[in-house]
Amino acid sequence: MSPLLSDPRLRLGAVIAAMAVLAGLGVVTHPKKPDTSPAAAATEPARTVVNRTALSCPVLAAGGKMASVVNGVSPTLPEGTPTAAGSAQPLTIAPLPATSNPVGSILKRGFIGSSPVVVKPEPLSIEGTGPLAAGTAGTSTTTAEEGVNSGMASVPCQQPGSDFWFVGASGASDRRDVLVLTNLDSINAEVNVTVYARTGQQDLPAARGIVVPARGTSFLYLKQVAPNLRDIALHVESTGGRVAAAVRSNASTGNSVPAGVDWLNTSAAPATKVFVPAAAPGGGLRILSIANPSDLQATVGLTVNGPNGSFKPAGFETVQVAAGSVKTIMLDPVLHGDPSAITLTSDQPVTASMRITDAARTEFASIGSADALTGPAYLVLPAHKQPVVLQVTAPGKTGSVKFELRDVAGRALVTRALDVVGGATSQVSLPAQPRPTYLMVQQTRGTVVAGVTLMPAAKPAKDDVAQVAAWPLTTSLVFRAQLGAQPDVSAALR
Repeated sequence: MSPLLSDPRLRLGAVIAAMAVLAGLGVVTHPKKPDTSPAAAATEPARTVVNRTALSCPVLAAGGKMASVVNGVSPTLPEGTPTAAGSAQPLTIAPLPATSNPVGSILKRGFIGSSPVVVKPEPLSIEGTGPLAAGTAGTSTTTAEEGVNSGMASVPCQQPGSDFWFVGASGASDRRDVLVLTNLDSINAEVNVTVYARTGQQDLPAARGIVVPARGTSFLYLKQVAPNLRDIALHVESTGGRVAAAVRSNASTGNSVPAGVDWLNTSAAPATKVFVPAAAPGGGLRILSIANPSDLQATVGLTVNGPNGSFKPAGFETVQVAAGSVKTIMLDPVLHGDPSAITLTSDQPVTASMRITDAARTEFASIGSADALTGPAYLVLPAHKQPVVLQVTAPGKTGSVKFELRDVAGRALVTRALDVVGGATSQVSLPAQPRPTYLMVQQTRGTVVAGVTLMPAAKPAKDDVAQVAAWPLTTSLVFRAQLGAQPDVSAALR
């Protein structure tokens, strides 16, 4: 602890300041019952009213002729969902510098707003206050016909936080992976990154104490800080301030020929039961990466949740993952091109992701482990020439969801309820769309996990850009239970 914070009066001041900052985020929690006991504050769920949103929408590095766009929406919410009081102020889509003018706006709930399609993209944010803030979602998408960024890269815009996990990154010679850290606040942030590899946890001083400037971006080039380390996991922790974290990944063949680009989706925090949703149907590689950040060896049981139910993959019923290490498994031989999810049950907390390629292995996407849905999830889908596939898995007993696909003006294109047999994965093909749309998926019964994938046509036209994308579905912040009525101010004392 610093000498200044050793003074109890200053420590109290820091706590009060931190509470003021958190209050400014506009996430207000109130216990359902007026029980002010410590036990109630620790365990009692509460509703949230969100009156401010801030999402970071990263972009690829320069390279080749690109077309980049950010699409965002303040989605139609279930009837009775509380929103902030006051008039609906537009949400802005704008570059990071505080002096920048907006390049797009979200003007009305249910209507999609977009930035212009540009060939020289820059990082954007979606921000605003008022009734439109609740549930806001966005997606950053770039396509390129040639060059190092050839293919499609699409990732949900991310809410800043202090703790992120990524599995399946690499510092090897055939990859150019970069951790992108974005700070949407007006003060600097500081970040430590812990790296796990096949050989265990790595001691990498260059990955600690990374300063992310206010309204700016910092980069950690994995080939420089973790050279020749293949199949790594990253634990990103902010020790001061909030950041949004993303991993940009460019792949190449042994002849340095581009082999796709995408963002690695975040993975859920390590747990003893983990779900990797939406292993896409069709040909290509399906590479499962499991990270064990604990100090003990993990014994992990694998269950494939396929279209006909669950089964243990031959030869991989149980795998051992050494302490502090990452293990990869080729699962495409056992998935047989079926839409699937993977359930991992472990005696130590683990997290995971899956890398998905097209049949030609010229484009890829990555989908991280995800928590089961506990309320509506929203995903903005960019324009796409091929149908996208919604995959819903009930890893335990039979589950149910309802989902809606809406157009740029909020009109419902598809509305449906879906029952999923226990242990199985069901898929729904949603039609190609020339304009952006947004999807709502809500769990209505049982435990369900879900994701959306896009794969290229089986026989693409000669000038088609291979489009491979994977988007996990996570419960919207508006519908996540908040435990206790007090903010966590421990960061102020670090």
